[in-house]
Amino acid sequence: MASADPERFADAVGARLRQLPLPAAPHTLLPRVMAAAQAWARRPWYTRAWFTWPPGWQAASIALLCVLGAGAVLLLPGAASAVARMASVNAAVVLWRTFVRPVAPYAFAFAALMCLACAVFGAALNHVVFGRTVQP
Repeated sequence: MASADPERFADAVGARLRQLPLPAAPHTLLPRVMAAAQAWARRPWYTRAWFTWPPGWQAASIALLCVLGAGAVLLLPGAASAVARMASVNAAVVLWRTFVRPVAPYAFAFAALMCLACAVFGAALNHVVFGRTVQP
């Protein structure tokens, strides 16, 4: 058998495998799949993707995120002064002013742009993959 042609052996095995009957699905598979699909479609709106939320809730969530972002921006100087007060060593203040404060606005803007890019990419992917637009 050591001198047997590997290609003929692979062809013979492939031919035998193609002669085998296809496995049958259980009779309960389709009803279970249909029940799962209906349960998925009946989910509450807040458990679905954000793009399918009602427009009012989308606007409210955007407003909440803007308030949180503005609060973070407004609290940042307060945090800096709190760090300065708590630090017994001036090094913490110097490090904060040197490394964090100059970079913080750019990091926040970059994070916001990445969130926007992800949202746009998700919408485009949904349109390309599913061939539809999201409908509330």
